[in-house]
Amino acid sequence: MPRPLSRKLCRRSKGLSQRRERFPIEGQRTLRQIGICSVAGLLVAFVAGCGAGGAAGGGAEAGEKIQVAVTISVVRDLVEQVGGDRAEVFSIVPVGGSPETFQPSPRDAGRISESQVVFENGLGLDSWVEDLISSAGNEEQTVVELSEGLEPIEGGEHEAEHGAQHEEEGEQAHEHAEGNPHFWLDVANAEYYVERIRDTLSEVDPNGAEEYEANAREYLAELEELDEYIKERAGSIPEERRKLVTFHDAFPYFAEAYGFELIGVVLENPEAEPGSREVAEVVRTIEEEEVPVVFTEPQFNAGLADTIAGEAGVEVQELYSDTLTEDETAGTYEAMMRTNIDRISEASS
Repeated sequence: MPRPLSRKLCRRSKGLSQRRERFPIEGQRTLRQIGICSVAGLLVAFVAGCGAGGAAGGGAEAGEKIQVAVTISVVRDLVEQVGGDRAEVFSIVPVGGSPETFQPSPRDAGRISESQVVFENGLGLDSWVEDLISSAGNEEQTVVELSEGLEPIEGGEHEAEHGAQHEEEGEQAHEHAEGNPHFWLDVANAEYYVERIRDTLSEVDPNGAEEYEANAREYLAELEELDEYIKERAGSIPEERRKLVTFHDAFPYFAEAYGFELIGVVLENPEAEPGSREVAEVVRTIEEEEVPVVFTEPQFNAGLADTIAGEAGVEVQELYSDTLTEDETAGTYEAMMRTNIDRISEASS
């Protein structure tokens, strides 16, 4: 299971002018390669029936909203903050769903075919969207990988340790070969996403450029306040208690940015539960490191975390990473991040 190992500097190759040093935690997750070839024919047929609807390119017509598709609900909120009343945003993975286990449908291809812009996260998290875009056949739409330009946290020693195992598992291995894709859990990276969203919408819909610029400016200021809030709350936790055991490996950017140590992951592969030896190792780590809580995530079954917490004699609480919620707890990106740090702080103090 993931243990703190060598530290490696993570930097932006472009984007925000303000950069800060980060020190990644070892233990990168791998992504399930979702096969949708079996439904490719249905996708094409569905899209053919729908047509390549929607005004692609050239921006929104008078009184009409620009149509935007995104892969996950976290990105949907960022786009809605920038797009305001000029954008209608559709998330392919519904609230509460996991992009790691998501199975796209012909309906999703139909919705994408009507979109002028598609925002994906990239780095393997939502690679299944490429087949949907291809099947949609809308050659005029703009497709943007939001994480492009950010340097990912690499696998380090953990990747080397488990490389042989992943090779044996072949296509069923859960791999993010290029690094961890959960950039947005560092608020500074979310700001980078917002800047790319602003620039893209302004290019596709130049008539709304001033509005997008104003919305982004206001939202970026809110994100700066959010970043400071998380730093303050994290800083109030004694350093020796800033240790995290999370359900899946979504939090290395968060840990790196806000001074936490990611010492364990319950589920390295969302496609398969760990064996008894791996579970025992997580329990041992929790006991040795005196970690007071195991954090689950709503898109996964918490039964395994409950078992581990019971054996280790610690609490179970919920954090949010890949999905927002329908209620105010994590209904927006900002609410999600505030809830995460509040729960971590309360559990670790």
